[in-house]
Amino acid sequence: MKATHFYVTELSGNRRWLTYEELYKVRKDILLYFDDNIGEPVSILMPAGAFNMDYWKYISINFDKEWAETERYKRLIEEGCLALLNAITLEILEEPINGIIKAWRKVSVDEIIPYITQYTPNNEKLKTAQSHLLRTFHFIQQLAPSDLDEFSMLKEFDLSIAGKWFDTHIVQDYYKWNLKKYGAP
Repeated sequence: MKATHFYVTELSGNRRWLTYEELYKVRKDILLYFDDNIGEPVSILMPAGAFNMDYWKYISINFDKEWAETERYKRLIEEGCLALLNAITLEILEEPINGIIKAWRKVSVDEIIPYITQYTPNNEKLKTAQSHLLRTFHFIQQLAPSDLDEFSMLKEFDLSIAGKWFDTHIVQDYYKWNLKKYGAP
């Protein structure tokens, strides 16, 4: 498969070039997530069997050669994967009644956190997204039975703060930006 002009930076610092197929799959998941969850900050829909990519590995997306859609794709992938990471935290913390699980689809949060930590946001909006994610992932990492009430629900950690922020500033902004740039269909 032919590589695009897009790459991600691995934890080692090396660039890994993305193929068109890989870029398309990530984009497809993001758009599906946005469409299914716009206006829903906490009770998100992420059906089993869908959303199976390592989204944390794509937040460092960049490109080496600009063409008509590179900036638009970079923005969608970067912001979309940040939103998906927030959705992953919501899914992990939604129902701790099944016990404390510190993983998403068999990937430990300990494997995800280094990607968020290494990520270098280039504006305040993305810095805020990173801050929300690090706060929540570190909470998950330290989650203990004492953080749950008698019904095995979270006692004090408020999921809606980050959830509302991501819905407003990432998901809804995506549609507003496209409407402003391209107009109504």
